[in-house]
Amino acid sequence: MSKNTPKKLKSKSADAKLPAKSDEKKSLAKDYTPEEILEMVRNDLHITSDPDYILETVTKKVNAFLAASDKEAETMKKDMLESHSGVLDSMGLDTHYALATTVSEKHRSLVITVARQIEKEYGCKTASEKVLIQLIAGTYGKIIGYSSVMNSNIYELSISSEKNGYLAILSKELDRAHRQLITALTTLRQIKNPPLELNVRAKTAFVAQNQQINAVNNPVQQDEIIKPK
Repeated sequence: MSKNTPKKLKSKSADAKLPAKSDEKKSLAKDYTPEEILEMVRNDLHITSDPDYILETVTKKVNAFLAASDKEAETMKKDMLESHSGVLDSMGLDTHYALATTVSEKHRSLVITVARQIEKEYGCKTASEKVLIQLIAGTYGKIIGYSSVMNSNIYELSISSEKNGYLAILSKELDRAHRQLITALTTLRQIKNPPLELNVRAKTAFVAQNQQINAVNNPVQQDEIIKPK
């Protein structure tokens, strides 16, 4: 470059410092509170066993299957049907299908039937009542299973220490299952038919079957009079 070549003048616009994109983005960023982060994680992140996530996934697969062509639908059918098993498991309190897997295959239909009949008998609607129903039906299924095994072994002529030990353990498990069944049934009955609370303010009161208590309104006579019906 020759000495006579004029120097390039700097423009004022070149001297001006433009904000970087990162600075601009940072200025627009929001500082989240821990509560907002917790809500964001709760709404946006799920594990694959979350019932809401399973239902959402199945819904998408079903809609895609219905919108697909016949050829595409045929390849999607198997995956769509397999995804339904997760929904069935999440509906276990209503269908009792998950309960059935806790007993032998032979007695699965039995425990489902028992659970549905008890649910109908007591008019169970709440989750706690349905959990008790499944505990009752499942324990009953185990009692049937344990009793069946013991019955098939007790009449055999062959005897060994291992077999006797096995039957002894099985007998203890059977007794435990009987206690669990009675406890669960009693608890369910107490929930559905709570005991009547009766407060009697009297010096002497005798309460027996088929009797009623009549309170005397006379302030002088505060004792309740008990008359047979």
